[in-house]
Amino acid sequence: MKFLLLYRTSNKDVEAGVPPSDQEIAAMGKLMEEMGKAGVLLSTEGLKPSSKGTRVRMKSGNFIVSDGPFTDVKENIAGYALV
Repeated sequence: MKFLLLYRTSNKDVEAGVPPSDQEIAAMGKLMEEMGKAGVLLSTEGLKPSSKGTRVRMKSGNFIVSDGPFTDVKENIAGYALV
């Protein structure tokens, strides 16, 4: 079984390039280290802001492609870990 852990932050901070706080980085680092030592960490990475992204949706059998940023979103996924 696999689990996807998501790191979410405000859209405003992501678009402004505001990095996680030192406390958040330390907590994430500790968790990633523990999962790595346990042999369950498969992948982890930070993600680009939505201004660099593209959204692909399907509506009535047609693909709808829109470029970021996505101002209607209050939070973005800033990173993930797959365990």
